[in-house]
Amino acid sequence: MKIDLIDVKAQYAPLVPEFREAFERVLASGRFIFGPEVQAFEEEAAAYLGVPHAIGVANGTDALVLSLEAMGIGAGDEVICPSFTFYATAEAIARAGA
Repeated sequence: MKIDLIDVKAQYAPLVPEFREAFERVLASGRFIFGPEVQAFEEEAAAYLGVPHAIGVANGTDALVLSLEAMGIGAGDEVICPSFTFYATAEAIARAGA
């Protein structure tokens, strides 16, 4: 028997019409990267976070790798992460050479 910890469908159900409209705009434009929706997301994220800029990336691993690189983390550096985490956390650290 499977017990769901969270009902994801219930969380996003009210947003489905808005998501469909956005998906249709992106599909119609053919601009999956560097398009107006990505730019709008980055601007809204920066405003929400109270920072001058935000950059959308493909996934969480890319975000971690870019963050480590931006901080100059590399070979010989020690990065501590929790043991109970997604493997991408450790993967990003290893990829940086730390």
